Amino acid sequence: MSQSPARFSSGTTAELGESPAVDEAAGLVWWVDITGRRLCRSVIDSGETISWEMPEEPGFVVLDGAGRPVIGMETGLFGFEPQTGALTRMLDQTRGGHRFNDATVDPGGTLWVSTMPLDLTRGAGAIWRVDAGLTLTPVIDGLTIPNGMGVDAARLRLYYSDSHPDVQRIWTAALDPGSAMADQPVLFADMTAMAGRPDGAALDAVGRYWIAAVDGAALSVFSPEATHLFDVALPVMHPTKLAFHGARCDRIVVTSKRDGGQGGRLAFLTFDDDSVRGVPQARWNRP
Repeated sequence: MSQSPARFSSGTTAELGESPAVDEAAGLVWWVDITGRRLCRSVIDSGETISWEMPEEPGFVVLDGAGRPVIGMETGLFGFEPQTGALTRMLDQTRGGHRFNDATVDPGGTLWVSTMPLDLTRGAGAIWRVDAGLTLTPVIDGLTIPNGMGVDAARLRLYYSDSHPDVQRIWTAALDPGSAMADQPVLFADMTAMAGRPDGAALDAVGRYWIAAVDGAALSVFSPEATHLFDVALPVMHPTKLAFHGARCDRIVVTSKRDGGQGGRLAFLTFDDDSVRGVPQARWNRP
């Protein structure tokens, strides 16, 4: 797999960039700076970035069906109005000392989210499904830094990881057609012997699982059968999450943590062959 040199966003440099949400029609990527408490928006073509201060640490941003940003923070899920900068609370996150962390929208438009303890208490993190009544239904518990979320609709399973240095594993859990949990989670991959820890993830068009190897300067790619296929080297040490984009969904944008180099900016990756084909990000079918 060959790739062109990465290009980077300009303007805002995040302390801890996360959660790229692509608006292909508008030519934009929304993303968050968690510890910098900012919501960011970058123009795909130019990389120009602007940002808005947030009142709490934002763990993720997703887009709804109309392309409006929805942000998971410490105390709840908030809709955001770019024209005014106004936030509208949509639901409460009631676990004190926790915040929303990773999220994914499945192909049916259901939003899945995770929460994590700010003090990294072992096993206090969890994964939830946001139901039609804007309620949080618990799905998985016993995690510390839940990440790596993605739904494989063809195989009816949820992927997730735990990024804590003492864990560094990825699991799958079977889903029934109604998006309720069916079976107990099973171990998918153990990354403790690999260069990076498992952070944010995305699935491609053939069901391969791509995950950011934070601290390892790479994206690690696994087959649906859990074989580690290859790594994509990155020019940032601490990648945090990726998203596919482009007219053919053959490009990748990656968020990262500040590292003294280009870390903390969006990295845009272009490949020189036809080996990369993602799927467009689904949007939340919010009530």
